[in-house]
Amino acid sequence: MTAKIYKSRIVEPLIKRLKAPVKTVLVRCFQAIDDYHRLNVTNANLYRENERLSKVNEELAGENENLRAENKDYKLLRKVFGNKQIDSLLEQAKQSKQRDKRFRNKENER
Repeated sequence: MTAKIYKSRIVEPLIKRLKAPVKTVLVRCFQAIDDYHRLNVTNANLYRENERLSKVNEELAGENENLRAENKDYKLLRKVFGNKQIDSLLEQAKQSKQRDKRFRNKENER
């Protein structure tokens, strides 16, 4: 068998059969690299978002604690002074606040 015949009968068909799997492996490799980079970017964004939300959660937990303390004080005042007196004081405060807003708006118009 000559080298030319050996090449055309054995080597070329073998190379053709090996090309397809190698091409498939390379395509999958590049897809995996692309997916890896895309997922890395997504992961970084999610990490930053998680850090931001953790800070917001800490702030809200502190605010919640302050509001619980205020609510406790408010309930104590209701116990001591009674519901009617506290309700009337709150109503007076709301009316006073509304009057202040009206006067401030008129002062700004001048």
